[in-house]
Amino acid sequence: MNIFKIVYRNIRHRRLSSLLTIFSVMLGTGLVVAILILKNESEQAFSQTATGYELIIGPKGSSLQLTLSTIYQIGTPVQNMPVKVYELLKNDKRVKSAIPYVLGDNYKGFRLVGTVPEIFSEFQYKKGIKYSLSGGNFFSYDFEAVIGSDVADKSGLKTGSKFTGSHGIESYEGSETHDEYNFTVAGILNKTYTPADKVIFVTMNSIWKLHGSHFPEENKTDGNTSKLKNTDEINENSNSITSVFVTLKNPVYFDLLRRQINENMYEGINAQAVLPVFEIKQLFDIIGNINSILMVIAYLVVFVAVISILVSIYNSMSDRKHEIAILRILGAGRSTVMKMIILEGMFVSIAGAFLGIASGHILIYLLREKITDMAGIEITGMTFSVSEIYLFTGTVILTMTVSIIPALTAYRNDAAENLNRN
Repeated sequence: MNIFKIVYRNIRHRRLSSLLTIFSVMLGTGLVVAILILKNESEQAFSQTATGYELIIGPKGSSLQLTLSTIYQIGTPVQNMPVKVYELLKNDKRVKSAIPYVLGDNYKGFRLVGTVPEIFSEFQYKKGIKYSLSGGNFFSYDFEAVIGSDVADKSGLKTGSKFTGSHGIESYEGSETHDEYNFTVAGILNKTYTPADKVIFVTMNSIWKLHGSHFPEENKTDGNTSKLKNTDEINENSNSITSVFVTLKNPVYFDLLRRQINENMYEGINAQAVLPVFEIKQLFDIIGNINSILMVIAYLVVFVAVISILVSIYNSMSDRKHEIAILRILGAGRSTVMKMIILEGMFVSIAGAFLGIASGHILIYLLREKITDMAGIEITGMTFSVSEIYLFTGTVILTMTVSIIPALTAYRNDAAENLNRN
């Protein structure tokens, strides 16, 4: 007597009930896996985005707000600070590179970021990775723009296209447009799977001119890009910046520089030095509470699915008393019958858990482009974690445990009595 064949036959005999039970387990485990994938891949992507530099220097205020608005283009900047801060950091012997950011305008909701050409030659948006072009050139003059891949895809802008910026970092109805200045697309960046894909990089002077900053008379434009001012020329007296990315020549300078800036001991400037990796960790500590709630809900779905296995098998026991009695007469012991019931629950849970884990990955994979488009980070759905092994094992063990209840019912059945009743 092959117990596995009997179990398989029982599952096939109750195929509708078995399929519904497998589906409920698949739904629960698939939900857990999807949440795990989104959590793990988003944390990894956000952490990687903040590892190409040591510090972000910005005005006093919320350090998390500074990090989100500068790196991830989320929310509004704290405020601005004098461009002198950038000049001091750029000339500091401890600093390898200083990349300024100036925010304040947008084109169709895509933020214009004023910066310097060094962002393309020295800056690493991820550790060891610099920006590269899919077409065109990096900007060399004011009112030339280098756009992210998402900007190009959604706005229709191409190399050589002209556009006009609008006031404010977010697009809104009735916003003021700067019709007196036209930008020309000089180049398009390769996709980075970071918030930079949704950014339009221009020179700092371009942003300052849009906002009416004062320049020497010979540096003014005539309303278009025919007379452009070289990006290396900066008016230190009247212009401001939003933040500065800082990379140090040696990590030994890190604590001293950060402490000097935060304690207002750095050339008298009023600013803060933020460690982006630390701020992102704090952010995910906050978000972790939401993830925990989602995980609890998902695990409850798995638990309900396991209980459905218990109910399905238990409810079938009254219809299977005669069958079990025949098996007993043919020589199957009580323990064999008990194993058969437990194995039936185990096989159903294995099928459901396996399909659930696979469906979780497939679902995220199929939605990866939409998720990436919404979040601005790369989500593949192909990241696997040890938690999935625990989920699979835990689901099977829990199912086998609850299957003991109907198995004990079968164990206690009197073979002769159930056979005579039929």
